[in-house]
Amino acid sequence: MRAGDWLKSSERVALVRDRRALVRVGGRPGERPLLLLHGFPTTSYDWHTLVERLPEQNRTIAFDFFGFGQSDLPTRWSYDEQVELALAVVRREGAARVLVVAHDYGASVAQELIARFNEGQLPFALDGVVFLNGGLNPALHRALLVQRVLAGPLGALLAPLVLRRGTFERSIRRTLARPERFDFAEHWSLVEAMARRAHDQLHYIAERRTRADRWTRAIAEAKCPLGFAWGKLDPVSGEHVLDWVKQTRPDAEVLALAVGHWPQIEAPDEVAAFVDDFARRHP
Repeated sequence: MRAGDWLKSSERVALVRDRRALVRVGGRPGERPLLLLHGFPTTSYDWHTLVERLPEQNRTIAFDFFGFGQSDLPTRWSYDEQVELALAVVRREGAARVLVVAHDYGASVAQELIARFNEGQLPFALDGVVFLNGGLNPALHRALLVQRVLAGPLGALLAPLVLRRGTFERSIRRTLARPERFDFAEHWSLVEAMARRAHDQLHYIAERRTRADRWTRAIAEAKCPLGFAWGKLDPVSGEHVLDWVKQTRPDAEVLALAVGHWPQIEAPDEVAAFVDDFARRHP
């Protein structure tokens, strides 16, 4: 599926304080949805390879976080506002139960959803979470140099100069084991308009640190099933993070893959089969 086709099958809807977000719903109506949470610096289009391979009975909801892709800017750059958006998306679909699939930036949103579910504060049942590579434990996160620079005090000034198509491609390539499977032109067409906001988007690096105890505890104490479809060769959050997962949650279901940071793009068939099987085993 091309980026243009993804956009045509999506819609922009007002969800939080009149701010609009791009939302795409697929699969069989009425089924418990899979809520797909994308990563930085990309968009919900990251999930097209997964959506295309899942059996139709898997209802899917994908959306662009505020400040990413085709969604409006947030009122403030905070995970709380992205969580609020995720809750609004689920509420719009009238879903009483969901299963979350989360990657990278979206993994932190999923950790906050788990924390609230553990506390009995989530307005729907969380039937399980499948994580793809992300900074689940901030102490183990190995940010790229460009991320560290753009997240720093000069990031706002440097972003318009640094974030061009070539920089985007070189940075993503460093995180991939199978770069031939990542369509850089298609993804860049969706992130280009927001590239100048990378300094703001990267708020998550510092915010993850401030919430580290809460979010690592959410994994350790999760009251829902957990699955991990993980790229071992990811230089940012690869096998060293998966080792921590196995120590923290030895009961978790794990698919370890010889790919990089983007399992859903680098190994889409294997990830789709894992997610579908996980969903079937946790109805």
